[in-house]
Amino acid sequence: MKQEILNKLNLGENHERECKLATGGITESIWETYSSFANTNGGIILLGIREYRDSFSIEGLTDKQIIKYQKDFWSTLNDKNKVSKNILLNHHVQVIEIEGKKILRIDIPAADRHDKPVYIGTNPMKGTYKRDYEGDFLCTEEAVRAMFADQRDVSGDVEVLEEYGLDVLNHDTVKGYRIVFEQLHSGHPWNALENDEFLMKLRAVAKNKNGTLSPTIAGLLFFGEAYHITEVFQNYFLDYREECDDKSVRWLFRIHSNEGDWSGNIYDFFTKVRTRMDDEVAVPFANRRDGYRIDRVDVHDALEEALANALAHANYYGRRGILVIKNGKELSISNPGTIRVTKEEFYAGGNSDPRNPNILKMFGFVNVGERAGSGVDKIMTAWAEQNWKKPEFDFSERSDRVTLKLEVGQVIYIPGATDIRNTKEDGEYKVVKEMSKENKILVYIERNGSISTQKVMEICNYNSRTGARNILYKMIKDGLIEKVGENKKTLYRIKE
Repeated sequence: MKQEILNKLNLGENHERECKLATGGITESIWETYSSFANTNGGIILLGIREYRDSFSIEGLTDKQIIKYQKDFWSTLNDKNKVSKNILLNHHVQVIEIEGKKILRIDIPAADRHDKPVYIGTNPMKGTYKRDYEGDFLCTEEAVRAMFADQRDVSGDVEVLEEYGLDVLNHDTVKGYRIVFEQLHSGHPWNALENDEFLMKLRAVAKNKNGTLSPTIAGLLFFGEAYHITEVFQNYFLDYREECDDKSVRWLFRIHSNEGDWSGNIYDFFTKVRTRMDDEVAVPFANRRDGYRIDRVDVHDALEEALANALAHANYYGRRGILVIKNGKELSISNPGTIRVTKEEFYAGGNSDPRNPNILKMFGFVNVGERAGSGVDKIMTAWAEQNWKKPEFDFSERSDRVTLKLEVGQVIYIPGATDIRNTKEDGEYKVVKEMSKENKILVYIERNGSISTQKVMEICNYNSRTGARNILYKMIKDGLIEKVGENKKTLYRIKE
């Protein structure tokens, strides 16, 4: 019954909705819901329906009620003393007939960041709501200030910090960045510039009101000393931890920005963490492309992308800072600040709207990060190619954070690569230009957990069990797989 009604409303179970009986008129709580939907991902309010647990009861509204409710709704919505912003058009409010009864449907889109916060009354600190799986909740003052900050079209990270000089920057970080830049951009005219001029080109520094140079917010975060960064961003903290399942061990390894024996800025954090993040990504074969060995694959680039995106999209005024946790093959990357586009736009790519675009641009100059907004697509594609568990994004509105959860493993297939085996035919190495039988077996195991001899015969086109057994024994000898079980229950899985 419930699904039938949802189908008639063109709604799925995952649609955000709020059902209200409205027998005695429009209640005040409708405006909390309006605010929460507008400030989150949008939603639908249905007047004249009772929803209880997993069932709907269509009560309906009379024509007289509908006329009055529409008038009262638009009147309040356009009163700026009661609601800060009307983001609806006429077609967003419509009368729907279900089972011979009329209800009022109000579609509330997600507000553009320029219109947020959408709040009740005249005090945004006491009337701004958001929504999560638990329902509507009042936003903290910190979250409201973040929404006001996100209204700006001019990038906040190019703001000049007038009171600081260039002595707050770490010159070893600048030197290291320039070395990478020069390696990637041989002959680039910026390579001949002095540090001050080079940093101006990056918009890491700019002239202040006195005509001297000061760092921008992006420059301080990217190249600065943590001590000075925390003078501007009190909650600034970068933390990388390697944990294990043994609860008596707090962590196996840790890097954080307050250690004092390194700069603590986001670029040095990135360079320290990226190599440790992908340690669990195994590239077992001598894969080659254009004659060169492939040690780094799309998955490595996607991991870099994920870390750079978190650093570029973070709200550095937010609490808890950047947190990266690796536990074996599981990895999570979390940053303060929710996304500034809808979830649909986020997953579609092409419109990432980063909170700190200049930081993303500086990463881009050293071939890290995507300025086109396709970073999410790169991550999803890389994981899909390997048949690994699909990456998960957790958008926590209540704690104002985005967390990416990943699982990594053994690379089993590299598109466009040639796999060179250590087996010889007529004194020469055999070059396999398409997916080899070994890789077909590994792909099947990665998808299904294990493989039988019979299944190897099917996917590798062997006419006898002998051929299937021979390749399985060779893969065991090469350390790629292991045998489990005996006789008819024998299976093969990837060796851990």
